[in-house]
Amino acid sequence: MKELFQMDRQDYNPAGKVYERPSARAIILKDGKVLLNHIAVHDCYEFPGGGIEAGETPEEALQREVTEETGQIVVPESIREFGIVIRRQRDSKDPDGIFEQLNYYYLCDVTEETVPRKPDEHEIVEGAEPVWVDSLATPIYRNRKAFERIGEPFMQREMRVMDMADEELRKQSWERTEEAAIRTLGDADYTGMLSFVKHTLEDARTEGVSGIGMHKLEFGYTRYEHTKRVLGWAKRLYDMTPDKEGLRYEDLMIATIFHDIGRAVSEQTGEDHAKAGVSLTRNWLLENGYDPPRAEYIAGMVGSHSEKWRMRDPEIDRNLLMLMEADLLDDMGLLGIVMDTMIVRARKAEATFYDCYNHYERYTHPMQHDCPLVTPEANALWNEKTESTDRFMEQYRKDILFGGENYIGYR
Repeated sequence: MKELFQMDRQDYNPAGKVYERPSARAIILKDGKVLLNHIAVHDCYEFPGGGIEAGETPEEALQREVTEETGQIVVPESIREFGIVIRRQRDSKDPDGIFEQLNYYYLCDVTEETVPRKPDEHEIVEGAEPVWVDSLATPIYRNRKAFERIGEPFMQREMRVMDMADEELRKQSWERTEEAAIRTLGDADYTGMLSFVKHTLEDARTEGVSGIGMHKLEFGYTRYEHTKRVLGWAKRLYDMTPDKEGLRYEDLMIATIFHDIGRAVSEQTGEDHAKAGVSLTRNWLLENGYDPPRAEYIAGMVGSHSEKWRMRDPEIDRNLLMLMEADLLDDMGLLGIVMDTMIVRARKAEATFYDCYNHYERYTHPMQHDCPLVTPEANALWNEKTESTDRFMEQYRKDILFGGENYIGYR
């Protein structure tokens, strides 16, 4: 099992006798909630679990402790390793000894069935009660405050593991949300296409093609994440458009998925990334059974999507226009504010709130008020995003500038 971290006080004789006390603890997620034990006497939280008895495996102890403490029944085949925390300090009973606790953490599921709890005396005195929480954010905060008051090591241990688990659970939640969103796109193999695009871009990034994963100012900005966001905007635009004459939904979705794949080779060849994506798109479609005319049409959209000057052409293909507008809807609004904050930080190591505000006022805000979009649906989305940045700028100015409401630039 991988080691998560160590808690070593180093207040013991290294040559002292080691007294081991292993334990097993469960990270249980069900219906979007996490199961914890709330310790009323300290107003803190811990994952269900406890000591491993003689002759037990960690997995067996896990199942027993969860049922005793919470009444929930662990599904044995669902148990999977999360990590181990090692705690060492001077033994409380033997001043020359070392207390070593190996805390094994597992992810697992529980059945729908429950049984009566069997809390031990210590748990009854402390007021330990199982609770399902919507998020680990509050338990992490409560454990931090409890540790500041009392300093019990288990509070700090649980807080740190919760923080790690929260990151993993949030990642899983995003993945489930994304999978559900992809399923709403339709019956085509959009998952397979996205997987191909992702691995193509990742392989290029591994080989040192910086434009794949990083913005030109070198902060984390992956083209694959951008692609997924643009795909969402394209779907939303299509759904909002009442007149769908001439629109080819599947072809639009496919072209959107492939629109930035050319960045995997353009930096090495010097070719425009949109043009570089034509052959990659065409080849994948032909290899996967798409007829040549259709593959050529979709690849053509990929090759032309950067020609934003064509958006005002009344003869432009409606599918290409929708792809262009979806592409432009990304990276603006509040997402643009966050991205520009990263830009300021990349440019200046000791960036201040004022630096960020000045950047927003000089670049972000004017750009977001210069709408290049054509269709009413795209303009409505752009305006919705712009209104959010206007509100942000107004409040941000009041928050950071002395007499913020009277701020008038140089005057």
